[in-house]
Amino acid sequence: MPNRRDFMIHSGSAVAAMAILPSEVLARTVGFAAPVNVGIIGVGRQGRSMLAELQKFSDVTIKAICDTYPARLSAGERRARGATAYADHRELLDKGGCDAVIIATPTHLHKQIAIDAMQAGKHVYCEGPLAHTVEDCVEIAQAARAHDKVFQVGLQGRANPVYTLAWTFYRSDSVRDNVLMRGQAARKTSWRFPVSDSSFEKAMNWRLDPAVSLGLAGEWGTQQFDVFHWYRSRYPTRVSGSGTIQLHKDGREIADTITA
Repeated sequence: MPNRRDFMIHSGSAVAAMAILPSEVLARTVGFAAPVNVGIIGVGRQGRSMLAELQKFSDVTIKAICDTYPARLSAGERRARGATAYADHRELLDKGGCDAVIIATPTHLHKQIAIDAMQAGKHVYCEGPLAHTVEDCVEIAQAARAHDKVFQVGLQGRANPVYTLAWTFYRSDSVRDNVLMRGQAARKTSWRFPVSDSSFEKAMNWRLDPAVSLGLAGEWGTQQFDVFHWYRSRYPTRVSGSGTIQLHKDGREIADTITA
């Protein structure tokens, strides 16, 4: 059962992680000779979703994919015909022939993969939240500044035209006294996934591991916290919250219900 201290540790890290690098970090116009060759590192649900979106563009080629879990790598291969499959991201970076990579791995793996990719001369789009700890975020930021490549964190609100329109309205001084901003999310998922090989159980269910999981506040709340930060252009001065296990009585230590 998580206590309040554990909840605040996970939540505080999440807010800091999303705030270190906004989407504008090193953003600049980059000229590519079409097509752009892209590698996707992590072809779970999110990675495969982005793969499907990229396939809609005629000037993008999915050159390589990578995943450490064989079943997901096979699923990625079926969707990315012609892409070379790798089980190690370093091999993809060395041999994949990619101009840019998308990182859609578990959050705690982002730092090393992102730094390796930038050192290999790749442009990087990294799924949010950026990283597992503030220290990891800082290291990624330092690497991004040291390399002349585009690095962007994927935060959903910033890519949503509805949110952009609302931001324009909000920043036009149409809202005089902001007294409350609220975000909420509910999803029918236990965060526990079946695996065909028991040796992958911990790696696949990493969101339930207190040592590496940012919990609901980090893995889902990051997107909403970022919208608040984007609209207000300021950081919170105080944070309070609580979390508990209400639904999934399976021995987990990560809260399945939170408020903050």
